[in-house]
Amino acid sequence: MFNQKIYENSRPEGIGVLEIGGEREEKEPRLFVPLKRTELRGEIVGPLAALSLVQTYAYSREQCDAVLEAVYRFPLPGDAAVTGVRVRFGEVEIVTTLQEREAAEAEYGKAVQEGRQAALLTRESPDVFTLHVAGIQPDQDVVVETRYVQLARPRGEEPSWLLRVPLTTAPRYVREDEAGSRHACGQPLALLRDPGHRFSLDLMVRDAGEVSSPTHHIDVTPEGGAGDARVRLHEGEAIPDRDFILRWTPRQEEGRPSLSVMHHWDHDAGQVYFLALVAPPATHPPGGGAAREVILLVDHSGSMEGPKWAASDWAVNSYLSTLRDRDQFALGLFHSSTKWFSKKPSAATAQTLERAARWLDENRDSGGTNLGVALEQALHLARTEDEECARHVLIVTDAQVSDAARITRLADEEARHPARRRISVLCIDAAPNAFLANELARRGGGSAIFLTSDPDQEDITTALEDVLAEWAEPALVGLRL
Repeated sequence: MFNQKIYENSRPEGIGVLEIGGEREEKEPRLFVPLKRTELRGEIVGPLAALSLVQTYAYSREQCDAVLEAVYRFPLPGDAAVTGVRVRFGEVEIVTTLQEREAAEAEYGKAVQEGRQAALLTRESPDVFTLHVAGIQPDQDVVVETRYVQLARPRGEEPSWLLRVPLTTAPRYVREDEAGSRHACGQPLALLRDPGHRFSLDLMVRDAGEVSSPTHHIDVTPEGGAGDARVRLHEGEAIPDRDFILRWTPRQEEGRPSLSVMHHWDHDAGQVYFLALVAPPATHPPGGGAAREVILLVDHSGSMEGPKWAASDWAVNSYLSTLRDRDQFALGLFHSSTKWFSKKPSAATAQTLERAARWLDENRDSGGTNLGVALEQALHLARTEDEECARHVLIVTDAQVSDAARITRLADEEARHPARRRISVLCIDAAPNAFLANELARRGGGSAIFLTSDPDQEDITTALEDVLAEWAEPALVGLRL
């Protein structure tokens, strides 16, 4: 299951490390089994990547003449889900199996007491898996292969996806009173300033347009069918002093949209899965897309005060600047009550947009979070007569509301309207109501995007530039499967 609450502005958590277990003094340095090599393999189809990260660890008898137990922490990069883990000690291979936590911990503890080699994989937090490994011997390679699938996010105004592979560690502060908690166990990692190992990759990208990397020099070699290419590092190996980023675009045609269909046969389940990918034309004249009818609902409740309020207003002003004269928009502010810039959608002329920006800045009052009332009013605003326009309700909020049932019911009713308005949510908070945001987007045919207000993460406004591009000029409307 993919993580349903990925923060677009979260910092990368870092690469997996194998930390030696056991008791240590408070000021005693943390010790790690040396990492010798990291290799990334896998296949990318559209926005989906099936990846295998293989890491080899080893220590010599001169370094430590003892059998060790260690903890492998693997931070999941982005929207990813682990599908399997294998651990190989020399000629012995251990494959993880799914069990209840207590039963798995008991079986692992028994193996340790009996002196057997064993591994225990647990999920300590939504984005970090922990693997306990017992029976590591000197002069013996320990190979950890973590298989996972990742959903790449669209990036920028041009259709493209971005995949980030963490190659460096990112330290995170954990208070002393939290050190023994399960949550603290999921907080990686110590910073390794001199990694002393190398990174290589071998990826197959299917049915793609351009493939590039802004961080590394790569070789992209056509192989197989049209749009298929193998990606390797130009030097073969690289020092892992920065994360690896891969960017690719779908195949596009001139003057018209294109459709690509990929399928996957699951032999074990006896099921066939397919992915239908629609790409816009490679080029189209400015203003050649569909007109927009956009309703912006902005949360000005008490829980949004501070950086979240500033970020949400910045997002609204930035989005309004992308509208054209033929577009229509409505702007509403909600807290205990709802205020509207106008009683019906207005033409997005330069003068009207300027007045809307001033109105947004002048209204600083606050209160509760009556999203249900605001959404109901938004969905009942008059609709433009243009049947070919793209209709959208964009909600900027932290989703800290109590009337979730009413809100989702409104989305269900709107989905049945012949001139439906899609509903999307831009959720800004360090601990948002992710369930409601995702449900509202799913039922409303839109998308839910999350930005954390945690000051320790990346700047909100920087991430918003990429986020807002997802709701930019639509190329096609009325698509049906």
